[in-house]
Amino acid sequence: MKILHILATPRAEGTPNLVLDWLATGEHEQEVFVLHAEPADLTGRLRSASGWYGEADYFDRGRRKFDEIARGVHRVCRERQPDLVICWVTGFANWACLGARLAGAKRFLVYGGNPPRRGFKADLMTRYGLWPLALMNAKVLCCSDYVRDGYRAVPSIPAGLLETVWNCTRAAEVSKRAQQRRAQRGPGEGEFRALMVATFEPHKDHETLFRAIPAIRAAAPGFRLRLAGEGSLRETLEGLAADLGVADIVEFLGMRGDVPELLGDSDLFVFSTTPQEGLGSVLLEAMAAEVPIIASDVPACREVLVDGTYGTLVPPADPEALAEAVIRAIQFPGDQLLASRAREFAHSFTAERMMRQYLAHAGLETMS
Repeated sequence: MKILHILATPRAEGTPNLVLDWLATGEHEQEVFVLHAEPADLTGRLRSASGWYGEADYFDRGRRKFDEIARGVHRVCRERQPDLVICWVTGFANWACLGARLAGAKRFLVYGGNPPRRGFKADLMTRYGLWPLALMNAKVLCCSDYVRDGYRAVPSIPAGLLETVWNCTRAAEVSKRAQQRRAQRGPGEGEFRALMVATFEPHKDHETLFRAIPAIRAAAPGFRLRLAGEGSLRETLEGLAADLGVADIVEFLGMRGDVPELLGDSDLFVFSTTPQEGLGSVLLEAMAAEVPIIASDVPACREVLVDGTYGTLVPPADPEALAEAVIRAIQFPGDQLLASRAREFAHSFTAERMMRQYLAHAGLETMS
């Protein structure tokens, strides 16, 4: 069976990494088409791992990009003849699926990674994006029940269009690499190392974490924070760290390919985010690495952490509550039995499992 993955860009973030996880299984004939070639963080890896790789630069075309996306996907589908098209970029999915349908493709899946914004205009845009998918018999597979229910709450959205399939995680690889790094870790000379892995974009909430740091440092002078990721708010956050007087203990690492090693080198994983969070797959990686977790008590994190079973949930946008939770984590190290259970839970989210569920929703589970 041939699967065509349509990505927005090869940027080193959630959906391209999910596609890499699928490609790594070696199952089926998988190909990748990228709608815009920049940023090219993962271009080389996607190209080498896929059976065929193509890219374009549609996002510079202004309003013409919608028509060009449809025509470009039409051309690729005519040439590649996929059995299944998976569009990993929700915002352009109606145009991409239209192009695929006009080329003769019959099965389409669309990834729903974040809940829709609400309001009169936002609801209109959501209906504009999803109704054509329903008419084309596509399915939108949401990464959490929270995202699914958010879309279903929009008036006039067909409930049957939306289903939940949780993201996969490379738990076995993360566990192994994190344990190897932990075994090599030397004494930290009183340091307590916290890590957050997230893009610097508005749907995350690094600001609350930064505003918690002065209180944390007052109680634990050895506290250090490392941030893996990139995004449009990096300069703003660097300025905020300087304004708060914490720039000396906050390290901006940029995009990293060694997140398992960073987890193994950390005493705590902090995930400060907003209700726009879709799932927070990196929480599963932190569980796989057996690192204690503190996360914002927003629906997606609550769902992944099973109502706080596998991590501490704190009120969102509350620096004082976040500081108190981090200080408690420093003073009272985590339960190793709980960490082991969290690791086992994370290990169930394999790429093979996610792929089987996607194929079942596409009616292709029996194809080889």
